[in-house]
Amino acid sequence: MPLNATPEFNRAMEKYSSARTIHEKIAALQEALAELPKHKGAENMRAFLLRRLAELRKELERRQRAAKGGRGVLVPKEGFQAVLFGFPNVGKSYVLRALTGAPVDVTDYPISTTKPVPGIMVARGGRVQLVEVPSYFPGYGESKIGRIGLATMRGADAVILVVDARQSPVEQVHELVSFLRGEGIFLNERPPNVKVERRYSGGIVFAGESFMTAPREVYVQILQSAGYHHAAVTFLEKTPPERLMLALDESARFLPAIVLLNRGEMGKEALEREGWKVVVFSEPERTREGIFRALGLIRVYTKPPRGKPSEEPVVLREGSTVEDLARVIRPRAEVRSARVWGSARFPGQTVGRNYVLRDGDVVEIHFS
Repeated sequence: MPLNATPEFNRAMEKYSSARTIHEKIAALQEALAELPKHKGAENMRAFLLRRLAELRKELERRQRAAKGGRGVLVPKEGFQAVLFGFPNVGKSYVLRALTGAPVDVTDYPISTTKPVPGIMVARGGRVQLVEVPSYFPGYGESKIGRIGLATMRGADAVILVVDARQSPVEQVHELVSFLRGEGIFLNERPPNVKVERRYSGGIVFAGESFMTAPREVYVQILQSAGYHHAAVTFLEKTPPERLMLALDESARFLPAIVLLNRGEMGKEALEREGWKVVVFSEPERTREGIFRALGLIRVYTKPPRGKPSEEPVVLREGSTVEDLARVIRPRAEVRSARVWGSARFPGQTVGRNYVLRDGDVVEIHFS
């Protein structure tokens, strides 16, 4: 059966052929896989593309491991951390200084920031650490300062795309998102809902095979190429082969993100139609409040047994649980029990570790 490829597939393969960087090649292959026909005649091409994508991701992981040698310049996290990322001269340094008071130089020449620069933004009484990373440029992923910026992003809790509203803001966002996808950083995307349990015998066993979109052999090949020769794999949603590959990629990061429009409001409505939460930079206090709200953050106060609640809250994302709070307070300790004042049915109610917290809750955690 002939391939009968669509024009979109052919264009994606042309992008792959002309790509100069590893992230451009990965992004083009992901696009090609999405456009590849689903019939049997395309199976050999799908296998080739998946194999090549796996090779590129392994090379990307190798480079990321090599970049860890520069971790000494990364910024230690102080609570919730969001990274400011964007093109040169969009005003990231000015935004950081205005929102945090950080002593950063604001220049009119590009790429003046060559290492991560932190500052603390206080909004609603909660502290959010903002970190400006070096600006994006062609070849970013292959450069030393680019690898440092990407490593900082991988360790962060969220990304703020800073965009100049006067210079094609929607196109800026699209290019930044495409670049980061190629580097294995996925903004506002859900991770694949697949459970893979490594075993020591029994071969590869699948549950939920109705969610597969390609022959079983393709999935087996992907698992074996990733070093899984004995495993129990459970599909909990429709899972194309490339999504399984993504589930096996330990370096992939899925981060919430918003857009901060600087120097105007052009593009705001178009970005919101695409599903983006957009904050327009204005006077600092309003902007701080807008960022806090757009990132979906809540404030949770802790208290010791028979003690008073803390004056300064812990900042978490909406949907966070008692377990998430415990990891912030004592990362290696195990929760024995917890009591909650605020959203609980009655004051001081004992709750489980999976209890979802609300803004303003007071929590008393007992550790084992």
